[in-house]
Amino acid sequence: MKYLFLVLTLLLVTACDAQVPGIDLTAGNNGETISASMGQFLNVKLDSNPSTGYKWNLVTEPTPRILQLISSSYNPPIAGGVGAGGSETWQWQVVGTGTTTLKLAYFRSFSPSQVAKDFTVTVLVQ
Repeated sequence: MKYLFLVLTLLLVTACDAQVPGIDLTAGNNGETISASMGQFLNVKLDSNPSTGYKWNLVTEPTPRILQLISSSYNPPIAGGVGAGGSETWQWQVVGTGTTTLKLAYFRSFSPSQVAKDFTVTVLVQ
């Protein structure tokens, strides 16, 4: 009986400490309005190939009291030859309520006016 009580207590504590699930976004979410909750992470994963000179750049920063950038990184391809593309992952955490927009653009650093692709989402946090 004593062990049952300990197991149930552990399960209850674990359930209360459960993390808010993240929101995974891809190019298919471009132009959407996303509803999010406090503490959630927004994970944006977009195809990228830096061997071409292109990379994703943050061109419209979301309101910092709503979303905070946690990280951005390049993920090399799992398989493929020289010049094969991978992806970039950008992660934000929801830290406040309101509405904000984030926009990424895919361009070469030496030619920022020639945008090959863009990605925009509006985030609504209540």
